[in-house]
Order: sequence, then structure tokens, then C-alpha cells
Amino acid sequence: MNPLRLAQLEMFCAVVEEGTVVAASRRLNCVASNVTARLRELELLVGQDLFLREKNRLILTPEGRLFYRQALPVVSGAHSLTDLFSEGSPRGILNIGALDVALEAYLPQIVPEFLKVCPGVELKMFLRPSYTLERMLVDGEIDLALTDGPIVHPLMESRFAFHERLALAMPVGQDGARDGQHVFLFNTDCFYRRYFETWLERHGVSNAIIHTVESYDVILACVQAGLGISCVPHSIILQMQSRCDEGITFTYPEDLKGSDVYFIWRDPGLNALGRRFLDHAFANVDADEK
Repeated sequence: MNPLRLAQLEMFCAVVEEGTVVAASRRLNCVASNVTARLRELELLVGQDLFLREKNRLILTPEGRLFYRQALPVVSGAHSLTDLFSEGSPRGILNIGALDVALEAYLPQIVPEFLKVCPGVELKMFLRPSYTLERMLVDGEIDLALTDGPIVHPLMESRFAFHERLALAMPVGQDGARDGQHVFLFNTDCFYRRYFETWLERHGVSNAIIHTVESYDVILACVQAGLGISCVPHSIILQMQSRCDEGITFTYPEDLKGSDVYFIWRDPGLNALGRRFLDHAFANVDADEK
């Protein structure tokens, strides 16, 4: 079966609303014979008589009434699509992926004001670990990512956003990482996990029992209970300070420097909405975060 065409639906609805083929042709700025031909095609396609024809009159059949009810929102929706971007204000769906540290401490400074100046933009923000964000960018699932960088990749470009410090979280009374102890970290697709595992190796900590726990609340509760240690971003500590003041010692070893967090996007260029968000971020973030 040949597919229905929008022009056929438009002419059908115009005839219903105007009452005659001639009036519909004037509204649509075409010849009446064209309207008549399209109506015949439409009836053949759907296999029903949509009109009763009496001399110069067209009367909707019961099937025609049902078809009009179903066709009208299709035609109206198609017409509205032509005006979707005509208001001048940016519109679209912008997909952004980010590390938890970016969502907790950095993006709250940016997103509210961005949505005020771009109310027609729908944001979809995803919390994902570093390596998942890189894969999502390559696959085109997101437009922008905030992740550990800089990224050296032939398909990506990046720009520095902020620096994230890392803290060694230990039970009160412990003065350093110990060999063979329990360690609580996020999954292996997290940059901070691999970074901290390397740090433990440099400090001669072997045979550690590493627990995979994707919740800082649970991780800090375990440290607070004296069960082991962890590596925690400074921004997370600030957000959870009231819940972990007691029972935990946070230190910032010189060689546990943390990471630089970058905006990352696909090469050869960022789309217009992504560029607008990026420019807004650097125009509005606090100076000490740049």
C-alpha cells in the first residue's frame, strides 16, 4: 500500500472545513481539479468512501467523520512543526552527561540561569562514570560531558572546567593506608577508582580487599564504622559534611592530587545548543572555579 501523504490529509481537512472543493482550493491556493484528484486517491488508499457526492455537494460519511477526527491532529501537528523554531529563542533537547562531582558542586551554578535565558531548551542530564561518558559521546548519545580530562581522542575536543581535589578518608585514629585492609570504592569504570588503586600501589599497599560500592553514603558509613578507607572527592565531602563529621579523618596527601574536570564534546564541532551552554557556563561560573 502506498503511504498517505500530508497533502492529501490537508486537502481532505480543508474540504471538510470549507464545505466545498472550490472553497478548499482557494484556501490552499491550488486548482479545484487537484483537490478532487487527491480526495479520490485518499479514498482509494483507505478503502472507504469518505464523502457522499450529491450534485455539487460533498457530505461526510460516518467513515469520513472518523477519518477527519483522526487526520485533524496530524495536519495541525505538521503545521506547528514549521513554526517550531520561529520564535527566536533557542529550542531543542540538550543531552549532557556528568560525573557526580560536577552535578554536586559545579552545574548547580550554571543550570538555573541557563534555563532562565533559554526557556525553550529541554535539558536531559545523566550521572555516569568517566569511561561510560566517553563511550556515550562517541556513540552520539550525549552532546556534552563533564568528565576527567584532558581527553586525548581523535573524535573529541575538550575545555578545562574545574579542578577536583581528592581526600583520603580514614577512621579516626588511623594515620595512613595499611597493607591488606578493606577499601571502599566505586566501580572499575570510575576514573577515581583506578587513580586510587595506583596510589595504593605506589604506597606499598597490597592485598587490599576492595569493595565496589556505588554510594558515597554507604562508603562513608563503612569508613565511619572503622571498617576501612576510601578516596572521596572534596566536593562530595562538602555536600555531606553534616553526616560525616564524626568518626572520619579526611587528609589531602600531596601526591593524591585529584583530577581536572573538562567539558568534552565530539569533534569536528559542538552543536549550537551545546555551544550556548558551554559559553554560558564560562560566563557565569564563579571566578575561583575557572
